Formats: sequence, C-alpha cells, structure tokens
Amino acid sequence: MSSSPTGPGRTAARLRGIAAVALTLGVVCQFVQRTDPTPSLLYFTVDSAILAATVMIWRLVRGPAGTVWGDRVRGAAVVGVVFSSLVYVTVIAPSSPSGTWFGAHDDAWARTATLFLHGAAPVLVIAEFLLSPYSLPATWREATLLAWWPTTYLAVVGTLSWSGAATMPYLFLRPSRFGAVAVAAAVAVLYAIVVALGVALAATHHAVRRHHHTVGTR
Repeated sequence: MSSSPTGPGRTAARLRGIAAVALTLGVVCQFVQRTDPTPSLLYFTVDSAILAATVMIWRLVRGPAGTVWGDRVRGAAVVGVVFSSLVYVTVIAPSSPSGTWFGAHDDAWARTATLFLHGAAPVLVIAEFLLSPYSLPATWREATLLAWWPTTYLAVVGTLSWSGAATMPYLFLRPSRFGAVAVAAAVAVLYAIVVALGVALAATHHAVRRHHHTVGTR
C-alpha cells in the first residue's frame, strides 16, 4: 500500500480535485445556458475542459504516476485549457460586441461558465501541473506532439463545417468570412503558440521541481 502524499504531493492532489470540480462545473454551466445556441461540443474550450477533467479524475483515482503517452495526454490537456483561455482573453473577448468577458445578454449560466473555464480553470490546471511529476523534456520536438489535441479538434470541426454538418464557432477560422489564406495564416500562428506553450509549461515545470528539490536537500 502506498503512503499518503506529503508536501507538494498533497497540495497537488487537492488542486487536482478542485480543478476537476471547476472544469466539470464550467462544462455543465455551458451545456445548460440558454444564451449561446451553438452546440457546446463545437467549442475547443469545452472539449479541452472535458479532456482535462477526465485526466484529473483519472489521476485522482489511479494516482499521479503515468507513462510517456499518459504525460503527453496530460500535457496536451493542460496546453488546451491554457491556450483556449489565452485566445479568449486576447482575441475573442476584446472583439466581441461588449468588448468584455460577458455579453450584454448572457444569462447567469453562461457567465458562470466563462468564469470557470476562462478564469479559474487555467490557474488551477497550471498550478496542479507544476506541482505534479512530469517526465517529458522541454523540447520543441516534444511540444509538437502535444499539438495533437488542437490539431484533432480542427480536423474534426473543420470537416463538419466543410461538409455543412456544423458551423465553425470561431469567426477567424471561417474561410467564407476571411478567405482561405487568412485562415491558413491564423492556423499557423495558433499552432506556433500551442507549441511555444508546450515548451514554456514543461520548462517552467522542471524549473519548479528543481527548486523544490534544491530546497528539500538543504
């Protein structure tokens, strides 16, 4: 039987539980809100929150130890949550009619979902990530593997949009609105940001862990 976690391990376990709750509540609020008619699963933010919550719950049940591909799925989930929040804060919210996080006609569920998914969740997910074991190196090659998640999302939703089965929820990714060249450029920039986030998060994680190890050995 394994011993109970201590120090950073106990804090990480608590953050894992809190993050799982915050992500789940955000997703639930997004599904029950009546402001936005867009199907919730078309949003990268919602899909990333579901992935991250699943990873958090799995790690709560099975423990934080993981395989290489387990760490890649976890890293992709963290990058997805942080990336979606970054895009929302810097691009989507400022360009909305209200120019803020909330639309003038958003109901309480929609506002709560926004606070959970774009406010609380990224902070909690990053904190849990930095305090938990993560074996993958902070290299550009490894970071490109973490981009499987947004790449999969874009392929699925893009195909649905192209076939007419759904509408791309992000205006800047609609060729019919901005043209194929502009959308391709936007995708390239977004891909570069995802990879840079992967490198930055892994490098920060290893720096934090080295600091904890150094302090613990004094």
